Amino acid sequence: MRMKIGVQRKKENGGRQVSTKKMEVIESLSNNLEKYNTLIITSISGMPSFLLQRIRRDLKDKAIVRIVKRRVLLKLFEEEVKKDERFSKLADFCSKLKDSCAIIFSDEDIFSLVKTLQEKKEKKKAKSGEARDDIVIEAGNTGLMPGPILTELSDAGIKAGLEKGKVVIKADFEIKKGQMISEALANAMGKLNILPITARLLPLVAYDKKADLLFSTEDLVIDVELQLKKLKEAYINALNLILEVKYFIKESTPLFLQEAYNQASHLAREAGIVTKDNIKDFLIEAHNQASVINKKL
Repeated sequence: MRMKIGVQRKKENGGRQVSTKKMEVIESLSNNLEKYNTLIITSISGMPSFLLQRIRRDLKDKAIVRIVKRRVLLKLFEEEVKKDERFSKLADFCSKLKDSCAIIFSDEDIFSLVKTLQEKKEKKKAKSGEARDDIVIEAGNTGLMPGPILTELSDAGIKAGLEKGKVVIKADFEIKKGQMISEALANAMGKLNILPITARLLPLVAYDKKADLLFSTEDLVIDVELQLKKLKEAYINALNLILEVKYFIKESTPLFLQEAYNQASHLAREAGIVTKDNIKDFLIEAHNQASVINKKL
């Protein structure tokens, strides 16, 4: 049986007291940590509350989603380390956390759960600040009537003009990830109904308790299309190598047989050997030659 962490007030490092309410939250999280095998800590920075509620509702049969403060998470794992050294890495991770967080407890496979989280997303308008992703505003007709929007686009650094009474963007405008979005640019994109921000629960770290495996963001966020592209390229490269060294496997054998058939057919035609496969070609060739001779006669 787990020992309760906090009915009374305790002191944190530096002598500050931990409130009873905070310790009750930590105790509840600790119980979930004991009960479930998988945990994922995600950033909720920029997440609209309605999307959080939807994710909680959609995952209710698979996982428990708890919104927690960074200090509470740190205190949780500092307490857990006293009982199990394996949680030291999570304690170290939480000591460097800056974002608002959610912690997800589950018995689901980590990557299956992350895939589900990646699908739970919502497009949002941009705000001034650092761009999270590359943003491209393509040249073309905006469909907007002329007015203050022309000045707003100019203030944002976007080249715009009028064509056939409608506002058009004259050249592609691009912001790279990490560059700053000005307030004027954020407002302009809003007027253009450009929603460049994807709100989602971004996995920061995950831990499989049974396997004692810790996964970073880079391990967890998988670009499925990119991975499929890499697999296709690897398959083609491997097949080309197999064909070059004449190595027979299930995938290469039909290709080798087709190549041998084509070479044999070509040799038979060159040698004038009639077979059931090429007799039609010989007859067509003979007919064409007879037609030419007939015209000359």
